[in-house]
Amino acid sequence: MNKKRITEIDALRGIAALLVVLYHYTFHYDRRFGHVASDYNTELFSFGHYGVQLFFIISGFVIFMSVSRGRSASDFLIKRAFRLYPAYIAAVVITFIVLSASSIDIQRTIQEMFVNMTMVQEFIGIRNIDGSYWSLRVEFTFYMMMALIILIDKEKVMPVVVTMLSVGMAIQLYSLIMSTDSAQFVERFSTANYIQLFVIGIMLHEIWIKGMQLKYGAVIIVAVMYDFIFEGVVNGLFTVSFISIFALVLNDKLKILNNKLLLYLGSISYPLYLIHQNIGYALIHVMEDYGLTHEIWIIIPVIISVLLAHCILYVVEKPSQNFLFKYYKSLRECNKKNVSSIP
Repeated sequence: MNKKRITEIDALRGIAALLVVLYHYTFHYDRRFGHVASDYNTELFSFGHYGVQLFFIISGFVIFMSVSRGRSASDFLIKRAFRLYPAYIAAVVITFIVLSASSIDIQRTIQEMFVNMTMVQEFIGIRNIDGSYWSLRVEFTFYMMMALIILIDKEKVMPVVVTMLSVGMAIQLYSLIMSTDSAQFVERFSTANYIQLFVIGIMLHEIWIKGMQLKYGAVIIVAVMYDFIFEGVVNGLFTVSFISIFALVLNDKLKILNNKLLLYLGSISYPLYLIHQNIGYALIHVMEDYGLTHEIWIIIPVIISVLLAHCILYVVEKPSQNFLFKYYKSLRECNKKNVSSIP
């Protein structure tokens, strides 16, 4: 069943990205470096990091849509790589250049920059060029799970999501009981802290396509309970609020989100997320040295990050994707012709 694109989800992605940006520039900057002004309001956007939860729910929804329409596991992973790597590599290089010219204490080596371009740096113990890249490791692991689903049977959604939650729960319990470095390592790299959010997104996709069914609602309830139990009450409450917002969107009750500004933020949300954190910190560091210490001045790094994200989107991401997808399509068609010509 084909359905039209839900543009309000793009707007939600934009809002989530902006909340994360504001969180980093106020609360998180103060925690890491300390704002010069003693009366700096760091609590105003202290909840902004929960925007990443919304990202993961959206990712579960959108990625499972791709899985359900995909041809094969390799096809899915290749297309994901085309969508992620051009903007990511550009952000890595730009961030490294800015940090190299900055006096703030978040320098990185050129070796770390090149390793970061692979997007697997966290798996091999190399520092991220930008702090926000940690979530790409979570997404990367989720994509591997989705590729496995395609290999097994993408029609068997329920056994897969139940398994994901069950394994995640076992890992969480193991980590709580053992409290060893190895247990923490398994918890971190298995995405057990976030798998419930992806599952919620997958179930919301199934509800959107097939209508509300008891089994989908039951899995969402279990995933929410999982969130409350293992990630805390506040985390769980934000997850419930995001599910409610998503439900309104899927039922065409939040058309107010369908406006040019929010849709634009949605279009640049990925490069904005990639480029904003350490470059913003470097800018705030310089600004505060020059006496721009009031909260209002974070508008400067916000605008610069938006401009950089815009440039990455239209100068790097879109042209690269157009080229790569066209080349990939022509390659597939060529392979089909070669196969069909074999007697």
